[in-house]
Amino acid sequence: MHHTWLFSVACTAVAVRLLLIPAYRSTDFEVHRNWLAITHSLPISEWYTDATSPWTLDYPPLFAWFEWLLSHAARHVDPNMLVVSNLDYASPGTILFQRLSVIATDVLVLFSAAYALARSASHAKSNVH
Repeated sequence: MHHTWLFSVACTAVAVRLLLIPAYRSTDFEVHRNWLAITHSLPISEWYTDATSPWTLDYPPLFAWFEWLLSHAARHVDPNMLVVSNLDYASPGTILFQRLSVIATDVLVLFSAAYALARSASHAKSNVH
């Protein structure tokens, strides 16, 4: 029962986000594009000090490594999004990559949480009997 409800919510959320792919872009779009570029193109020692863009990397290291991981997929979509000096770069491939990577990350987090919740409930149920 709970799994059906969760799956329906997840599918609805993904559908809405897919519909919004061509929609507006906020400042966050350039921020994340820049973070992809920084983590992909610069040595680690410069990740937190590069001042090419006003959108410096200012999140904790785990997030920086996540951006670095995403940058390796991004290079196959549009390598120009990974050039630090390409400020305000927004090719169709870049927009699609960023939107789809957010959706994929949300789905991963949602289903990881659902899995953990299901295991926890199963464990609690087995301790009752």
